[in-house]
Amino acid sequence: MTRNRWRKTQVFALLVTLTLATGCTFQNLPPMAVYAINPGWNQGNQVQTAKTRPVIIQIAPVRGSDAFSSKDILYTDKRQRQHSYAYSRWRDAPVKSMQAVFEETLEKSGLFRAVLPPTSASRADLLLESTLFEFGQFFAEDGSSKGVVRMRFHLVDNVSKKVVAGKELVAMMEVDAADASGAAAAMNQAALSVARSLVVWLRDVTK
Repeated sequence: MTRNRWRKTQVFALLVTLTLATGCTFQNLPPMAVYAINPGWNQGNQVQTAKTRPVIIQIAPVRGSDAFSSKDILYTDKRQRQHSYAYSRWRDAPVKSMQAVFEETLEKSGLFRAVLPPTSASRADLLLESTLFEFGQFFAEDGSSKGVVRMRFHLVDNVSKKVVAGKELVAMMEVDAADASGAAAAMNQAALSVARSLVVWLRDVTK
């Protein structure tokens, strides 16, 4: 056998070995689990409000860091190091999920004559701006953990372009199981809790 043929045989054998090894690795990987943040469309009115105001509000796109623009399910360990679950992800990025939660919750609250999405061409009286600062599972020293949502809101008068009011809202919910499934359940509760608090705050500042 010539040297070139020997080298080709070695390369071929190496490629076959890598292909088989890769195939076995993929076969052993667990399936990807996908979780969603429920915007509350299947729940009753969460907050009782006064009768509808003759005001139209538009919800600006939720802002957030790159981490919250991805579909990673994040958790922070007791040393404040941030990680993501390897085989689990969100159906939508947190900034998009919270957008849907707010639109649904404010619409069901009956607080405003209309609730407009960011893409609407209609004119609104008020604009709700928000920034997502925390959205994930946080572990404590004792191994327990909480699902945390922390956001900052600004209500803007669309006529004067001035800020009417600002508010930071935080919700922390206990995680029953220290895994992606438990984190997703707690995050759903925290997301809806922030949305309910948002309705109460808007009710008070738009009297």
